[in-house]
Amino acid sequence: MRKLLTKGIVLSVITVLALTGCSSNKGGEAAPGPSSSQPAGEKQTITFYHGYFQDDWQAAVEMRKIYDEFAELHKDEFTFKPVALDTGGEGVYNKAIQEIARGEFPDIVDVGGWNIIPAASEAGVIVDLKPYIDADPVFKEGVGINYEQNNMDGKIYSVREQLETMGFWYNEDLFIKAGAVTPDKWQTWDDFSAAVDKISASNDVKTPFSMNQGWPTDILFNAHLIGTQEGRDFASQLPTSFDNAAFKNTIEFISKNALGKIKTQYFGAADSESYRDDFMNGDSAMLFNGVWEAGSFLELTKVKPEHIKPAVFPTNEAGKKAALVSASPGYVISNKQGDEKIQASVEFVKYMMSPEIAERIFTKVLAMPAYSGLDYEKYINGSDAGLKKLAEASMQAANADYKTKALGANWNPDIAGALSGKYAAMHNGSKDVESIVKELNEALQ
Repeated sequence: MRKLLTKGIVLSVITVLALTGCSSNKGGEAAPGPSSSQPAGEKQTITFYHGYFQDDWQAAVEMRKIYDEFAELHKDEFTFKPVALDTGGEGVYNKAIQEIARGEFPDIVDVGGWNIIPAASEAGVIVDLKPYIDADPVFKEGVGINYEQNNMDGKIYSVREQLETMGFWYNEDLFIKAGAVTPDKWQTWDDFSAAVDKISASNDVKTPFSMNQGWPTDILFNAHLIGTQEGRDFASQLPTSFDNAAFKNTIEFISKNALGKIKTQYFGAADSESYRDDFMNGDSAMLFNGVWEAGSFLELTKVKPEHIKPAVFPTNEAGKKAALVSASPGYVISNKQGDEKIQASVEFVKYMMSPEIAERIFTKVLAMPAYSGLDYEKYINGSDAGLKKLAEASMQAANADYKTKALGANWNPDIAGALSGKYAAMHNGSKDVESIVKELNEALQ
């Protein structure tokens, strides 16, 4: 899950700014100052920090290629200088925090999901992209769900070209062997429970799913919580109390109808990857992970790739579906660099959100792009098996009745971690709902 900025860090940054006499400029408008660090007549240099440093990861290589192509395209207008930090998105985030403490901000960054926005917007050092988005229909289509999810009090300080999208994957063959209704026919969470019971009782399937005390359980817990409007409302903001009916109902459901249904051998530590291995080996019938898993199924030897199907989650409304689709923080532009450089930086962000780049994000980076106009049907009907699965999963998520952020995009790491720490008790039944809620409330203090 992506890390979020805690209140403590925000306050410490603001304190530093106050002590150094920096203006807060909370509205995010460009602060007064020199329009450029270059002498008149010279080309502007825009430095862009990102975390795609890996040479052995196709996505990173492709992203760097895209950045270099933009630089070449505009070489006569300005110098665009992409800089990869070998500490990844966290390193970009940390660099931005250091700059904020000096009342500055790098020209442009991609924080890769790390939420720099609270500190940067409070310090008044970043550009509100909303006016640029509203003025350009193509840009707005490219931004897609970013427009709603990254809207903060009427301002949009960041957009990201790819989405963190999660439904789940299932082995259709194992469902059939167990006589269970497949997820594509589920109407509500009751159908999930009935399928789990069928699979658990089958001699032909080892386990309905394999889990650990972190990521996959986070996804399932989050998915059930957003099955009601009350749950969606609760999940959308940092909680002040866990004494909430929808939240408590999810604790009870996940305890009794999910974690309590699997043997301990299929419930690993938070850092265990066995939940993936068990699915790839054909031992488990469901895998809770993102659409990006699509490419992992092509080389399977113990499971026929054609048996692996994508699905989104049921809700408590018959026939309605939900998916976890997070437009987390990505590109952020400094308002300290002068109008000319700001315009060039905005041009880069527009480029990254364009239909052409969306196609490459999908086909080369193997991620779901934010661009809302991508023709998934073209890939579903195409010959590339990996892209077909990715397109099927992405289109299901795009067409879900409810698309909400993952909890990790709304809750800080301490709170999300406190919840994960209760999964063992949900599995073994050592604590009831009220005890878990009480302990989680104590973590809020």
